[in-house]
Amino acid sequence: MPIVGSSAYNTAGQITGLVRSCLNDASGTLFTDGLLMPYVNSAYRKVQRALANIQSGTFIMDNVTVVVPAVAAVDSSAQVAITDATASPNQLPTDLLVPRKLWERLSGSSNDFVEMTDRTGHGGLPSDPQIDRLRYWEWRADGLYFLGATQDRQVRIRYEKAFPDLSDATSVVLIRNAQEPIAYYAAAMGALARGSPLAGQWGRAGDDALEDLLTRATQREQQTVRRRRPFSARTG
Repeated sequence: MPIVGSSAYNTAGQITGLVRSCLNDASGTLFTDGLLMPYVNSAYRKVQRALANIQSGTFIMDNVTVVVPAVAAVDSSAQVAITDATASPNQLPTDLLVPRKLWERLSGSSNDFVEMTDRTGHGGLPSDPQIDRLRYWEWRADGLYFLGATQDRQVRIRYEKAFPDLSDATSVVLIRNAQEPIAYYAAAMGALARGSPLAGQWGRAGDDALEDLLTRATQREQQTVRRRRPFSARTG
């Protein structure tokens, strides 16, 4: 967890303080932290979704592993699933929104991980008998689905995550320098709840601040050199 005061992260209390200033309630007589926290969390999630939509690396988690147990018998109609309900410690990560890539290796080994084929949106999993590897995966119904394998396989997951909601004034806001769009959107919701004409003003201010944040994040992503794979290196 980042240490506030030695990084660019803010706390929820700093956000709510800015919200109160926007709503002319610096003393917190009307807009207490408890009253503002639902608005702040709603704005926090809005900013997260906007950053995720431009594929910001802020929300990428990698090298999280689970074990997919071997099937009891070879059966081309069988599939194996990893979901939120799978027994610990092999359930889906609690902060997972959507998987990006998966790799596999023999469970308990130090072998290199081998990338698996994503069948999501490509007709789903084939109807093949199990072998010693999983080979394919599909994301559907909020779960990872596999054909299964004849031996236990360790799967490495790279995924897009969500940050947990802020619980109180000491909670750390895990998006750097995002206090303005979060505070302005929260101020707009607070003003709207009170019937204040300031709601539209702070909503537009939130849009402007968010646009600045997205522009900066996009510029950062564009600094990464991306080379297209040569045609001869592509596989079906």
